[in-house]
Amino acid sequence: MEDARSVSPAALYEKLEQVYRLLCGKVGSRSLGSGQGRYLQLLLSRDGVTQAELAALLGVSPSTASELTDKLLAAGHITREKASGDKRRVLIFITDSGREAAAAFREESAGALQDAFDVLPADAQAQLYALLSGLLEPDKPVCAVCAEPMIRPGKRI
Repeated sequence: MEDARSVSPAALYEKLEQVYRLLCGKVGSRSLGSGQGRYLQLLLSRDGVTQAELAALLGVSPSTASELTDKLLAAGHITREKASGDKRRVLIFITDSGREAAAAFREESAGALQDAFDVLPADAQAQLYALLSGLLEPDKPVCAVCAEPMIRPGKRI
């Protein structure tokens, strides 16, 4: 194994991408892919939004959002309705079937993610969490050794 100090950012990114693909593969449920599951989860908290808003919130292209919408409409998990104040706007709402599918997705995902992370001992899980928190919240002290942020804005890795 390489010395951690000699690992390039590109190599780190490649490993993170591999982990992401692994987790996405595990998170998909029997009836929903991970994208559809995320879409329904979002509608649980923000019901009645436009497809463009969903695309932005999910971080996907409009064409991907359109494809997800079509699949979920066909499955009966969502409906489209014209906005009452502006007939040009079409809002998307989750159905009872969609709520059930979202709950099943959440339950299956939790189990799959638990299995994926169980390969690491508890202390390694805590370290990974601290490191990822350092990437996401660079001003938060997370380094157990020096009590400084793991990554500072503008600091080269």
